[in-house]
Amino acid sequence: MPGQWVGMDSASIAGPDLERMVRQELTNAGFTIEPSLMPADGGLGVWHDPARGVVVTWGASSDRLVKYATVRSAVQLALRTVLADAGHQVEEDFDGLELVVTS
Repeated sequence: MPGQWVGMDSASIAGPDLERMVRQELTNAGFTIEPSLMPADGGLGVWHDPARGVVVTWGASSDRLVKYATVRSAVQLALRTVLADAGHQVEEDFDGLELVVTS
């Protein structure tokens, strides 16, 4: 249930439903979600990882991640804000390169 932390076991059980909810929230906010796990330049990758929750990544080449760190930070903040405002529990992983939605 959005807005209530339910832990990893529950996130794993509700994974496909949670993934659909996350995809819908981000699409409604105007983000482009790529059909594959690996996002294209500027798009989002969204998938369910049974061990962690729903993973969200923003596609940008490694040189752009370094060169445009401010833009990456702004995109991550926007993603986190959209998801948190929708009642989701969001954590960062891999030095902020991934957001993990657990509920």
